[in-house]
Amino acid sequence: MPLIPGQMSTREDWLDALLSANGSPQALLGEDGRILVANRAFTDLIGSTPDRVEGRTLAEAGLPAETAGGIDGLRRQVMATGMPTSTAGPVAGLPYTVALTPVSDADGSIHAVALVADAGAAALAEARAEAAQARADAERARTAKGKFLSAASHDLRQPFQAMHLFHHLLSGRLTDPASIELANKLEQAIIGGETLLRALLEVSALEAGLVTAKPQTFPVDDLLAKMLEEFGPEAEAKGLRFNVHPLDAQVTSDPVLMERLLRPLLANALRYTLKGGVLLAARRRGDRLRIEVWDTGIGIDPSNHAVIFEDFHQLGNPGRDRKQGLGLGLAIARRLAQVLGHPVTVRSKLGKGSVFAVEVPLGGNDGDRSGDDSAGSEPEPAAGQSSAGAAATPVVAGTVLVIEDDAMQLEGIGLLLRGWGYAVIPARGIDEACAGLGGGAVAPDLVLSDLRLSGPETGIDAIQAVRARCGRRVPGVIVTGDTDPDRLRIVDRSGIPLVHKPCDPTALRRLLSRSLPATRLPDAGRPEAPGPR
Repeated sequence: MPLIPGQMSTREDWLDALLSANGSPQALLGEDGRILVANRAFTDLIGSTPDRVEGRTLAEAGLPAETAGGIDGLRRQVMATGMPTSTAGPVAGLPYTVALTPVSDADGSIHAVALVADAGAAALAEARAEAAQARADAERARTAKGKFLSAASHDLRQPFQAMHLFHHLLSGRLTDPASIELANKLEQAIIGGETLLRALLEVSALEAGLVTAKPQTFPVDDLLAKMLEEFGPEAEAKGLRFNVHPLDAQVTSDPVLMERLLRPLLANALRYTLKGGVLLAARRRGDRLRIEVWDTGIGIDPSNHAVIFEDFHQLGNPGRDRKQGLGLGLAIARRLAQVLGHPVTVRSKLGKGSVFAVEVPLGGNDGDRSGDDSAGSEPEPAAGQSSAGAAATPVVAGTVLVIEDDAMQLEGIGLLLRGWGYAVIPARGIDEACAGLGGGAVAPDLVLSDLRLSGPETGIDAIQAVRARCGRRVPGVIVTGDTDPDRLRIVDRSGIPLVHKPCDPTALRRLLSRSLPATRLPDAGRPEAPGPR
């Protein structure tokens, strides 16, 4: 209550003024639950005055029955236990949290309970609840977006794969120069559209936070060998050396995402190198390992070293010639590096070539090694293990079981393989594939399966089922348009070779050739497959 002018204020007056000045509603509740005293904020809350609420219960003072009952239950709990308590959020009917504290005398007996309502705490609790709801909504949206992008990645790649297959078959039948030229332009359009689609889907997945790293310890030479196998033929076709400096070391990273990170670095190195070569090298640097991509290409001016990692940024391509790429490769590499936590650096000079490097933690016993086993040396792309001269193994005729639930894909792949001299057993799923292997039917020499089949089936399941049916480890190859890292890790753990849709028919032919036993000859008495050898 206000101080009375002209009168000597007592200690009780000052205490009353102090409570009234407090913006938080406060009251002292007696042993019977009646209000002993209340400040102005409390009486304002219930639309009354101190003299009309003191001596009354909370319900009699004007609080809603549900609210009064809840607070009185907490008061009785405090009286019985002697322990303070509070509500986790706003009390029903009030935008406040409520704290109740026991008030005891000198001998410890509790005769009253102090009630303090806190609007700030209520607001904080409400904000926390809203934040939790927002996080849940964001997670649901992220999950939905992930499902959409995963489905889009797979379903949109299917028609591109069919276009690749049928274009390859059509081109082989053309003899007229004008028609061949049109077919070449069609191929460029297909590749351009597919490349843009793949890049945009990957950027979208990274931006949405759908790609997460799952580190494991693995030999870095496994990674280098895959890159040599993938990019060696392209370098050889351009007349460039592609050398690898292997290193017996273990690294800790996500092997699937590391492959995706290195691909654009190597693709750019080959694209912008006209003579000389490209080197992929691994070098220790203390407790880390640097994977370096060297080239003898056109080089990059130091002023552009930062901007080359931006979206759609290309140097020396003002006309946006799609033959020179999209300008998204290094942008994707930058995002993957952030996901992995592996710094990517670049050193380059115009006309002198470039060096892109990724730093990866050493794993296992390699992480304890100090020093640098290559310090003071700078490898040149002319040295190391080269892919030059490593011609693909010639295709050996055989029988390929093709498992694909998309009818157009199944037809296209069948036509392609028959044209290469393979006998083909087509199947739309696991049951159909296994049913076709009974009754003395010719067993396949290789299974080529899409990763995603109808229902819960996968290509891995299909290959394993065929192996069980045949009673031997039939070689298998997985084809997929899926970019979900978790799915790709499953394939990687299976040890089955993987090719991504849309795949270049020449690359597919080379992979099938490597996957079949190199010394295999057609079995005696087996009918020869039609078509060229």
